[in-house]
Formats: sequence, structure tokens, C-alpha cells
Amino acid sequence: MSFPKVVALDTDWTIWQGFLNPALLGKGPGATPKLEDNIARVDRSVLQDGTNHANFVRVCDDVSKIINDILKNGAKLAIVSRNPSKAVCDRALYYYNTINPKDEKEWSIIDMVAYDEVVDGKSSYFFEVMFDDEAFNNVVKVELGTAFQLVRDKLGMTWDVYQQGIDAWRRAKNITIPPHMGGVPNRRLIGYTGLNRPWIDLVQRKEGIVDTTAYYRWGYGLYVADNLGIAKMYNSMERDLGFEAHVCAVYVNDYDIWTRMNKIWVPENTGNPAQMMNRTWSAEETGKNQEDRDAFIAAQWGVRTPYALFSRHFWFNKLPLPQGQRWNEMLLSTQIVRALIDITLLSDAEVDQILSAGISPIFQNSIKEWHTTVPNETRQEFLTRGETDLYQLSA
Repeated sequence: MSFPKVVALDTDWTIWQGFLNPALLGKGPGATPKLEDNIARVDRSVLQDGTNHANFVRVCDDVSKIINDILKNGAKLAIVSRNPSKAVCDRALYYYNTINPKDEKEWSIIDMVAYDEVVDGKSSYFFEVMFDDEAFNNVVKVELGTAFQLVRDKLGMTWDVYQQGIDAWRRAKNITIPPHMGGVPNRRLIGYTGLNRPWIDLVQRKEGIVDTTAYYRWGYGLYVADNLGIAKMYNSMERDLGFEAHVCAVYVNDYDIWTRMNKIWVPENTGNPAQMMNRTWSAEETGKNQEDRDAFIAAQWGVRTPYALFSRHFWFNKLPLPQGQRWNEMLLSTQIVRALIDITLLSDAEVDQILSAGISPIFQNSIKEWHTTVPNETRQEFLTRGETDLYQLSA
């Protein structure tokens, strides 16, 4: 089976249980000036502050097996942590040992690390999957489509969590288009969006962004409509703010992969999955909301990442729709954008020409062909709102 080339592990509450806090090290009697020299090894699992035995960390039981598996599969091990002290983390990793499959001998973990990025800030994002206990670090998934696995509830890494992360990476890899000689022969229009120039540049570079100025209720990513008039309205709103903006046609570059990849049409107003209030929440709250949404959709409806998310959207002023009428939106994650998506900028004249010809709503008319999962909760919401066409199309 395929395996990532670089696997990144966080330190605190991931490799070990506890926070190896340099601000608390060496505060007791007999302390040495170099913080890392105050770390004492108690046994194979526990390290403690030699000047304060109540300050300790314990390596997680499955970490040795996990690191052995990473190396056995030919991957490089990266340590990526926001701990304030690289020297302290490196010393702890020196004390912890595991079997290196290279020679079946016991090595210090630090000697098996290919990339050691303990930085109180952004890392260089060179890895393909990351395991971390802090949800806001899923920024790697938002910005570059890197696989991210949240290590929940301060329990540290387990074999099951490790397998979940590797599986998430494999699922993302499975939607990647293999190289085509002579372009992309199976390209298909799937919707429209209105974007300002900075966003257009991001999409064309296959990147995403963490943005607290706009409302991303279903998580960060590329939002797409099947109503060109909606995209035109958002384009006008961006221009009114002083941006260069364009309506863009959104294409999938391999329709076969697109039709078989995961899709979910969620209810808008049931509260499950919970929507994201990124403009007012902290980075950790925002990150956890996105991770919890993925977990809920997988547990409740059996749809796992990466998935395209569809929803109805409430009516608001400026919409080119009768008052109260909802419309269709789709969210594409950065993983999907990187793997499958291209955009083409449309001129104002082209937009008006397409609108004058009339377009049927792509998303709802493609529910069957795209194999979109539409849960009963969503269908009941269609029925309650009098959207009988959607109710029937999703049967």
C-alpha cells in the first residue's frame, strides 16, 4: 500500500503525555543554567524535572511501534512542534529509545529524526501527514492540503490514531489525477464562483487560506455555486470593496475521479454538523470545529474526507432570487482543489451571455450521477421547506 514520504509528529500531548514546559524547568534546588540539563530519565517511559519531580512527562505506549512503522515503510520522520524550546524537546527525544528497522537495534528517537522543526511558529510544511493535539494546526490542511490527524483529549498518540491519519492521507492521494499525456481529456464544468484577485491566485497555486474577515460557515475552502447569478453577485460585492474580481467557471479535471469521490449534502439548520463562526472564534475553536465536522459526518453518515460538501444557503438581500428562496452551495477543500480543480476567468460579457441562455441547477440535477450522499435529515429539511424538487431528486 502507498505510504507518505514524510510523517510529522508533534511532541507535547502527542509523542508524550504532558507539556514539557521550559518555563517550569529547573526552578527547584540544584538547578543548572541549561534548561535541558534539568531533565532526568526515571525509566524507559518517564522523564522528570530533576529539581521538581511533580513536573514530568510520559512517552505514549504506542510511540515506539509507530516510529518503527514509519521508518519500516521507508518514510522520513519529522518532529514538528510549537514547544518554546528545541533544546528541551531534543533532550527528551534523546532519552526515549526505539528499535530502528535499519539494523534492528535500539536508537534514540532524536537520532532517527530527519527533520527537526521545534519552532514556536509556522513550520515549513514539507511533510505529507501531521499528527498534533492542537486543532488550530490543521492550518496545514487548509493552506496546502496536507493530511492532518488531531490527537484528541490529551491522550497522546495511539496506534488507532496513527492508522486514522495514514488512512486519511491515502484517501486524499486516491483522488489525485495521474499524469496525462496531452492535457486533461476528462474535464467537466461543475459550477461557478466569484473571487477577488488574491483568492484567484491562491486557487491557481492550489493553496487555501485561513481568513477571519469573511464567513466560512462549513469550514475553509473554495465555495462554489451552481447558479451563475450568485457567483456574479459575489463578484460585484468584491468589486464594491475595491478588489479586482472575476466570475470564474470551476472545472474538475477528471470527471471519473470526481463522480466516485465522496460527497455529502448536509442539512443547513439542524445544528449537526455545527457551523463555524470563524470571524469571532479563536484559531483553536475554528480548527476543532472543522475536525469535529469531519468526525461527525464520518460517524453519522459514513462519508470520510476528502469530501465535497453541499448545502442549501439561506436567502439574504442582494440575491438574484425571490425573497426567502434558498440556493445551492458547495465547499471544496484544499485537498480537492489541489487534486482535481481548475478555474477559468470569465469576462462580464461571457457571464451575461451564459445567463441569457439559462442554466439548470447542476448540483441537485447531478445528485445521482455524482453519487452524492443525501441523509434523511437533509431530505426532511427539503420537505419542510417546500423544496419538493430537491426532495424527489435525492430519493
